[in-house]
Amino acid sequence: MKAIMKTILVLVGCISLAPIHAQSPKAAAEGPSVADTIKQIEHDWADAMIAGDIEKLNQIVADEWVEGYPGKAATKAGFLASIKAGKNKLVACDFGPRDVQVFGSVAVLQGSVTEKRIKDGQPITFQVAYMDVWVKRGDRWMVVRSFAKKL
Repeated sequence: MKAIMKTILVLVGCISLAPIHAQSPKAAAEGPSVADTIKQIEHDWADAMIAGDIEKLNQIVADEWVEGYPGKAATKAGFLASIKAGKNKLVACDFGPRDVQVFGSVAVLQGSVTEKRIKDGQPITFQVAYMDVWVKRGDRWMVVRSFAKKL
């Protein structure tokens, strides 16, 4: 019970501090918001998967990245190997609504996407709800955790 209360207090603290991290109007006028940047990197990630661009994927996905699905998890090494093998190739994706919350050097994106893939030679289309956790390292954002569930 004590651990649950501590977690709730931390979350409430993060939420109450969120406005401190909001961009000022001046910062927004100087360039894209962090939320827009994260959404663009998500597009770049999908484009790199479609193109099989391992170098670009290495720049986006952190070494410690883990993607969790119910009952299984994938690592960066396994993810890149699957892209190279092309057995479950992403052909196209259409992003649905997405929301990004920024907490300093951490950003969380929740959204949905409809994916078209070729799996074992057969075309498939499905919709996914997902969440990605991004961390700013130096001057770039990298994804460190992901979770997705087919709808």
